[in-house]
Amino acid sequence: MKCLLKMTMVVALLTLMAGCCACRKGKNNVALQGTQWQLVRMMGRDLTFDNDKFVFTFTDGEFAGMGACNRMMGQYVTSLTGAMTFKGLASTRMMCPDLALETEFAQILERATHYEIDGDMLLILSNGEMQAVLHAINAK
Repeated sequence: MKCLLKMTMVVALLTLMAGCCACRKGKNNVALQGTQWQLVRMMGRDLTFDNDKFVFTFTDGEFAGMGACNRMMGQYVTSLTGAMTFKGLASTRMMCPDLALETEFAQILERATHYEIDGDMLLILSNGEMQAVLHAINAK
């Protein structure tokens, strides 16, 4: 009887663990490409911007959007294992109060090694460390 109870508990625990994994990486994830993403966290700091600031899209190998006051663009490459690298990053050169944040974000992208999508959040990582989080504002 005790053995049956232990087996039931183990099965229940494994089912629960599998269920959590499914909700984190399941069908509810939005697509990287075609979705508009807004920066909400960078280097451990929560950030809040107007709707048109720090909003980016990813299309077939192209990254583009608006920082604090400058258009930002470049290329990116991803793999099936979640690797992500950026190259050819560029931006316009207008001066604005949050220019330092734009520069910091560009540096984060240059250091990026991989990404994860968790529901409607895009996590940009560098060697396993969270660098930036973007929130989907019009999921596709």
